[in-house]
Amino acid sequence: MKVLRVLAIVSLLVLFAVVSQTHGQETGSMKTILTNCVVIDCTGKPPMEDMTVVITGNTITEIKRGTYRQSSGEKNVRVFDLNGGYVLPGLWNVHAHLDDLLPDPKHLLDDEPVGRSAIRAGRNAMDALRRGFTGVRIVGERDYLDVAWRDAFESGVFLGPRIFASGNPITATGGHGWEPVGPVAIQIDGPYEMRKAVREHIKNGVDHIKIMDTELSLDELEAAVEAAHQRGLRVCAHSAEPTSNRSVKTGVDCLEHGYGLTDDTIQLMAKRGVFYVPTIICNLSDQYIKEREERLARLGFNTDREEVEGRTNIAYADARSPENALLQRRILQKAVKAGVKVCTGGDSNPLGVIGLLEIEQFVLSGLTEMQALIAATRNCADLCRVLDELGTVEEGKLADLIVVSNNPLDNISNLRKLEMVFKGGKRVNLEKDEGQNSFWELYFIAK
Repeated sequence: MKVLRVLAIVSLLVLFAVVSQTHGQETGSMKTILTNCVVIDCTGKPPMEDMTVVITGNTITEIKRGTYRQSSGEKNVRVFDLNGGYVLPGLWNVHAHLDDLLPDPKHLLDDEPVGRSAIRAGRNAMDALRRGFTGVRIVGERDYLDVAWRDAFESGVFLGPRIFASGNPITATGGHGWEPVGPVAIQIDGPYEMRKAVREHIKNGVDHIKIMDTELSLDELEAAVEAAHQRGLRVCAHSAEPTSNRSVKTGVDCLEHGYGLTDDTIQLMAKRGVFYVPTIICNLSDQYIKEREERLARLGFNTDREEVEGRTNIAYADARSPENALLQRRILQKAVKAGVKVCTGGDSNPLGVIGLLEIEQFVLSGLTEMQALIAATRNCADLCRVLDELGTVEEGKLADLIVVSNNPLDNISNLRKLEMVFKGGKRVNLEKDEGQNSFWELYFIAK
């Protein structure tokens, strides 16, 4: 069984870990106090100043006004005075492929064995957690690597983000994604083969189903929705008009990319509660790319030359014409205005770096900072059906939190001024291990 082989590979990786990523893990009885802070809970309410957040074990148990005063003799309590810092929910990237590379200057994807892909996938996910991404939704991955890493993180083999897995995408024979590199799609013909592919994914433990709707017939599309919904799983679709309208009517739960969405489809999405992941970062023109980089340079976020070179090369590998870039920006604006629940997803890697660029691009595309934050937190948890546990800073929810030094409502790029990350109440070590090569050097920068 492929999934068992991959699970074994991922589990064995722990033998080669030099420094454990479970830095700072505590017992369930430990209390963590975040005090002297501003809480942006991402429910849409205004920021709450002079607050204290109490975490007991892995759960937010109290949010109250005022500074915490530790009593003498109090045990199993650690207090962090945040000096006016900002507490938010952990960030999400809900359109990700853990092992994919675009561009692939070293041709690593050519006939790459699963073991190497598994290592890169895990490294990518753990790096993203250090960037503040506590939730990741995968929409296409080879050999159930996303299932394997999800289970490895959940069991504590490594400390990584919460993963919501899809396995390989499903497409029509010769349809989008059939190419033998990247997140290779399963090719099907007819509703019988579609149902079989969906059920095989469910058997192997996926959390949702990803399809490529652009070449699917109506009966194939209906079979995907029926088979997934019968087992309680949502369906997301790589989508473009005119197929997008048909997919919404058929019952698809989320559209990815949504190239050329019409006003009629957008209104139908709002009416039916269909989510939208626009991957706007993959729809930039030369002008938009240059404007983005000039802005980040003015803000001082261009000191890492490898990252600047890498993120620019990625942008140009997927660049669009000025007309298409403007069209997708306007579609995002219309979707938000219509009441569609939009979510942030970067599509490219490294997923933490690209995830931040996507959140920033929401604001550059005309959304407010609060709208972008909700799209990157609350809406994503809602899409993944875990809003009762995650996505906002509220009592009773799991303590997946980030702390930034400056207000992201003043400037969305203040999310880059990351001070602390907590996943399930555990503090994440944000420092790269000494001697560890960068993701850029390993996979993108040809030398």
